[in-house]
Amino acid sequence: MATTKIWPVKSRLDHVLEYTENKEKTANKAWNTIDYQSMRDVMDYAMNDAKTEKQYYVSGWNCSPDIAREEMRITKKQYGKEDGILAFHGFQSFKPGEVTPETAHEIGLKLAQELWPDHQVIIATHLDKAHIHNHFVLNSVGLDGKKFDSNHASYRKMREASDRLCREYGLSVIAQPEKNPRKHITEWQAERAGEQTWRSIIREDMDYAIRYSMTMEQFYAAMKKKGYIFEQRGSFLRIKVLGMKRFVRLQSLGNGYTETAIRQRILRQRYPEIEPRQPKKPTKRYTIQGDFRLSKVTWKGLRALYFFYLRKLREANNHPKQSYPFVLKEDLRHLDALSEQAKFLFRYKLDTGEQVQELQKMLTEKISELQSERTELYNERRRVGTTEERKQEIEERLEALSDTNKQLRRDLKLCSDVLLRSVEIEERNRILREEAQSKKPAEKGKNRNVRRRENERRG
Repeated sequence: MATTKIWPVKSRLDHVLEYTENKEKTANKAWNTIDYQSMRDVMDYAMNDAKTEKQYYVSGWNCSPDIAREEMRITKKQYGKEDGILAFHGFQSFKPGEVTPETAHEIGLKLAQELWPDHQVIIATHLDKAHIHNHFVLNSVGLDGKKFDSNHASYRKMREASDRLCREYGLSVIAQPEKNPRKHITEWQAERAGEQTWRSIIREDMDYAIRYSMTMEQFYAAMKKKGYIFEQRGSFLRIKVLGMKRFVRLQSLGNGYTETAIRQRILRQRYPEIEPRQPKKPTKRYTIQGDFRLSKVTWKGLRALYFFYLRKLREANNHPKQSYPFVLKEDLRHLDALSEQAKFLFRYKLDTGEQVQELQKMLTEKISELQSERTELYNERRRVGTTEERKQEIEERLEALSDTNKQLRRDLKLCSDVLLRSVEIEERNRILREEAQSKKPAEKGKNRNVRRRENERRG
């Protein structure tokens, strides 16, 4: 079993510094430059006597280990490619106790000859760790003048060649794990922050449906009941829900959510898992004095829209085990932002879009006035003859203006957010109403059947 890796060697100052100023007085003009310091360091590390038993396990391919640095420099200078990446440093590490130093060095030499036939390479086998490992120092410029291109394809070729050589020598090889689909950066950041994404919501609903299904038909029925739609496009099964713009392939949700994986997960379930009943909490009774009419909601418009929508979101957030529409689960990520917008509306008592636009205009004018005052204070502070006491007063006033300006700009941004978000909330409420109306006929039929069976039992 051998692991591999390779990475570029660059100068310490990112190729900014040139040769040292006094080149005529340096002891060795060829190698006394800051540009090649990193290359010198990595070679000294790879050929360290303490790690290689007096350099017994050090070899060179297309170069001599004793003068490898000079030969690599000459190759770069010959083709005028002395800038950029100086060299590449790679390693090949073996499983402890599985390989001898001679075999490890022989494998490393063959690997270098196969991968880099036209490059100068130093191969050094280190014995200072429990796991024997090879180091490779590869000149970035080949003998043919071409620069080595390190990318995913070249690294995959290195890994495959290393595995093949290990098999030829009877060594074990690491099995490549099954890869999960790549995630978008926004999805990765949201999951890292503990927030829900629309993909995680779909996976959560699918897990719930799988847990309580014994066949694929039951799974599809459970998902359709939640509002999901399936579509077969070629060899790919796709899914979407009311509120989503496009379908998404099941395989993009992860290895456990393809059609084959779902079928296998259902087959492993001999009996459906039933969640244990939670003990009922004791009913608490309170005696409250006061006029209950004061608690009646008397505001309408935007404040009422945000209030009732936030109540739906908090109810969905406090009871995650229950089935809630997709649009509510998707907006749980924006719960904090919606709460801040609602507080803003109640602070200014805004109920219509026209009131928000008037406030937006007023805030813009106020910010412009503050900016003009700040400019006058800056100019006064720079004038000759301004006393220290006056400068102190100006500093205090500027600090107060800065705090006020921050709050005004924050409120100005909230105006824009409310104007945009209120339209989205209206649309989501429309979707929720349509879903509720579509469920009413089924509930009426269910209640009718229950009453019919009850009458038959009595009769």
